[in-house]
Amino acid sequence: MKHFFHITAVICFFASSLFAQDKEQVGSSYFQAVDEFKIKNYAKSIELVKGLLGDGKSSYEFYALLAYNYDKLNDFDNSYKNMLEARKRKPDDEDLLQGSLAILTRHKKWKPAIELAEKSIPMYPQNPEIRYYYALALSEKGASKTALSQIEKAKAGSPSDVRMLELEGKIYYQLKNYDKADMSLRWASSLNPNSAEIWNNLALVQESLFRVNKKLGKKSVANPYLEEAKTCIEKSSSLNGESNTIKENLKRISTLSSL
Repeated sequence: MKHFFHITAVICFFASSLFAQDKEQVGSSYFQAVDEFKIKNYAKSIELVKGLLGDGKSSYEFYALLAYNYDKLNDFDNSYKNMLEARKRKPDDEDLLQGSLAILTRHKKWKPAIELAEKSIPMYPQNPEIRYYYALALSEKGASKTALSQIEKAKAGSPSDVRMLELEGKIYYQLKNYDKADMSLRWASSLNPNSAEIWNNLALVQESLFRVNKKLGKKSVANPYLEEAKTCIEKSSSLNGESNTIKENLKRISTLSSL
């Protein structure tokens, strides 16, 4: 959801910058296309922008808007092609680089996301979004320790961003540092209590803490973790009962018995 709000904010900035130009040169259709994007009428927005391009008008903002529209339609090829066209017209623009990383990671293009992030971070070392996407891609490629260092730097610039807390928790879980994963995901769940994914991940952490303490023979410590794992996965299921992953986790955790 925050990804959508960021894109909308960027597009509004593009629109305001164009508004300062000659309206006849830009064409009122662009502003209508922005409005159509805001109300999620992506096909209409694309049609309007293509009309502008067909009339011989051209601006990096047009291609960026096309990219974001296609992204929302889950059309990666057209989305990224148009983002590259936007970046040709405004190379190394911070918002366009950030938008490129958002598109790459949303479509699970981890390797090119890592490569682009590594080029972008030296230019914009204080940008938490760029580091977030870098950490996300690294974690998906199994580079958990490097991902952790990047998400910690990203959090310094955006400490209450629930996505960063959630990713930090998942990375700690990958590293089997369950206590820290528990802390990050609890904080994330307090900021976004309606996220099925966060509750699912928190349930997995509690399950792991139960198993670790069970192996150590610490009954009094293990049992509360199991009860919490069951509570968390039930919350997750109530929020998204259609997820096969959540269904499988609910089935497994529900059958576990206390010591």
